Amino acid sequence: MRCLLDKVTARLAVQGLLKLGEDRELTRGELLALDLFLRASRSPHRLFIVPPTASVLRRCAEQPHYSPIVQLFLARVEIVQPARYFKRWARRLRDLGFAREDAAVLALATFGTDSAATILGMEIVATCDQAMANNWAIRQSEIQARLSAMQRYLSAPYNHARLPQVLRPEQIAVE
Repeated sequence: MRCLLDKVTARLAVQGLLKLGEDRELTRGELLALDLFLRASRSPHRLFIVPPTASVLRRCAEQPHYSPIVQLFLARVEIVQPARYFKRWARRLRDLGFAREDAAVLALATFGTDSAATILGMEIVATCDQAMANNWAIRQSEIQARLSAMQRYLSAPYNHARLPQVLRPEQIAVE
């Protein structure tokens, strides 16, 4: 399973790790994001974060208080890289009513790759953004039709890109 954590889910997981280390009480969101992170950060599962989240976390890691926890988190995730057609797909998603940032996450989940360019796309996007998840679910057939229309003109492997599921952390089953 390849799972892309959106920025809020990644932030909540890191906050949960910090609070655990400080023996503080976790919020429900932190607990759910941290639970997903712990369950899915073991092989054969692969967790990814978006580049802007990685940048923010690297800056946080410069502070001694946060460094060990952030380094632990970053050691267990990969940073998804935009592949060919990422920008085009993000534009089409914005045309369907997704905010710029949400469209970028969803486009990375469809046309994103790892640092070695050995994969294309994610199976799941983990998000706490209910509006984005609802829009994705409601417009699923329209989104699929747009992707299919675009794929007719793409070469392999891009013509085989698949849409991810967009789920809340607690909805994701990790086997």
